[in-house]
Amino acid sequence: MPELSRRTFLIRGSLGAAAIATASAMPGLPALLSTAEDEAPAADDAATTAVANTPSMTQPLIAHITDLKSGEMSLFMGEREFTVNDPGLANRLFGAAK
Repeated sequence: MPELSRRTFLIRGSLGAAAIATASAMPGLPALLSTAEDEAPAADDAATTAVANTPSMTQPLIAHITDLKSGEMSLFMGEREFTVNDPGLANRLFGAAK
């Protein structure tokens, strides 16, 4: 990490302070933010119910991608094996492993 000089620190600090001062000087900003909170939709009960009904995992889930191009992978859970073809999921798993 490069060293931070006093000059750079003062410049960045003063720019941050100026941004905060400008935002606080806007007369309608707090009212606008509170109105946006009041108009926000309520949480979806179906999503909450879906999360509550999700079964708990008692054993680890292992994904073995056999062919990245076609998205073929084997999922192992306990002594069971499932074969799945999902190129999008295979690419996301591969990208997460990098």
